Amino acid sequence: MKSARLKRNYTISEISRLFGIGIDSLRYYERIGVVSPQRGANGYRLYDLDDMYKLSLIKDLRRLDLPMKDIKSYLDQQTLASTQALLEQESALLQERIVQLQGNLQSVQDHARELARARKHPVGVIETVEHRPRRCVELSARIERDEEMDLLIQRLHRQYEHILPHLGMLEIGAALSVEDLDAGRANVYNSVFFVLEGHETTSDALCESAPCDFVLDEGTYLTLRYRGPYEQNAAVYAELKDYAAAHGHVLVSAPYEFYEIDNRDTADPAEFLTRVEMRIA
Repeated sequence: MKSARLKRNYTISEISRLFGIGIDSLRYYERIGVVSPQRGANGYRLYDLDDMYKLSLIKDLRRLDLPMKDIKSYLDQQTLASTQALLEQESALLQERIVQLQGNLQSVQDHARELARARKHPVGVIETVEHRPRRCVELSARIERDEEMDLLIQRLHRQYEHILPHLGMLEIGAALSVEDLDAGRANVYNSVFFVLEGHETTSDALCESAPCDFVLDEGTYLTLRYRGPYEQNAAVYAELKDYAAAHGHVLVSAPYEFYEIDNRDTADPAEFLTRVEMRIA
């Protein structure tokens, strides 16, 4: 077996391959004085073992997103005390990362359960469902195209992203335009909103910290789910109106549409699952 031959100096390309650090990053480390490669007779950078030791430390610390200014300060004045302090800082960062990852895992598992539950819901069946008050944040606009809806959902989430979970964990709804539905125009909306409470995956802390633009009132709602493109909502609205009239119910709210399976979950519109609700008295 041949023994590996160690060189005293390595070029920037060799160092980049050895450590998996981009050449632009290596040049940046040199500019801020973290490493100081020598220059060969040909003018090329040459890294020695001291540089390699520093780069090994930098790579490990950057995995924790430790700022380069902190890394440079540590390397400039490396002592047992500074190493101990750095280890404590690393420990705190790792604890934060663990908490974040646990939260992400919980979100993914909750979304998977919600999706599995949604796939089992009956389609085309009118149900009466009791709801407690549901606080919501809302963005009002006339929406006539799916692209407009997607844009406004992103804009609303951006407005409250410091307190809201990711979109996969939010119940998203929209208020259908009754005037357009009565005129025979489907898939037209007056607003989009996120439900902040009354949903299984919504935390109490979120309910307390988030603002409230409007409340979906407590009461009994006629509910009908449909699968496929949203242009069906005019027919669903008409079916709910006919059912209410036939059973002596008075409709006291606009029709609200909720997206249980949408383009966040599938690119096939045939797999979309949408719930329409209208409160009755």
